Amino acid sequence: MLEHFNKHEHQFVLKVSDWVNQVYYSHKIKTTKFLTLREQEIVQMLVNQNSEVRVSFEGGFQKAERKRAILYPDYLKLNNLSQYVKGYEIEYNQKLVTLKHPQILGSLTALNIDRSLIGDIVILSNGRIYLAICEEFSEFFLQHFHKVGKHSILIKESSISQFEKIDQEDEFEIIISSMRLDVIVASLMKVSRSQVHEYIMQAGVQVNWVIEQNHSRICQIGDVLSIKRHGRFRLKVLKSRTKSERFVIIVGKTV
Repeated sequence: MLEHFNKHEHQFVLKVSDWVNQVYYSHKIKTTKFLTLREQEIVQMLVNQNSEVRVSFEGGFQKAERKRAILYPDYLKLNNLSQYVKGYEIEYNQKLVTLKHPQILGSLTALNIDRSLIGDIVILSNGRIYLAICEEFSEFFLQHFHKVGKHSILIKESSISQFEKIDQEDEFEIIISSMRLDVIVASLMKVSRSQVHEYIMQAGVQVNWVIEQNHSRICQIGDVLSIKRHGRFRLKVLKSRTKSERFVIIVGKTV
């Protein structure tokens, strides 16, 4: 089974296999924390191998990216999946400050909060901010999350199911000699390719939510690169080729 997965995914694959067995033998529901898109894919793949176990996913928002998996015996019918996710609005003084996703997530992780307890963070065009939290974590969240950076905030429980998760991106251009992963990451990080090679080998880069350690991989337009401590980048458009045949790429960085 493990041979079909990246070696960095093996531990998670074994964990999911254990979840499936728990549900199969105990006939009880198993809920996970929030999962990435790739983790959701792995859960679905392994559940599909057992005809007596089913899985549903819930992230609170419409088109949520991060979702909880709810595994259950096939004879059960699940109602009200939203009970597993709590939605909150972050209220703050929009006249004095503009809050962004990295600031909010950084303030949460500074409280030693496990990232997997937090779902998507959605910032609307009007500046209002909503986020999804594991239901069982909500009490701790309300007691301890009072500031983003140095800015005071108020937390209010809110229905989030009407909001759609849409990534906001800052666009910019890069000019690169090839579509190799190391060339692109070096341009995005503004470091040398030799430094990038080490970073890639240390599992610091994901392509389409999967850790990629082949630095010579050829990337495609539409690929999403997640670079640890640097953010998420989407290769949006091949704008043109220069006279020297270099690629001019429009990149969107998630904000």
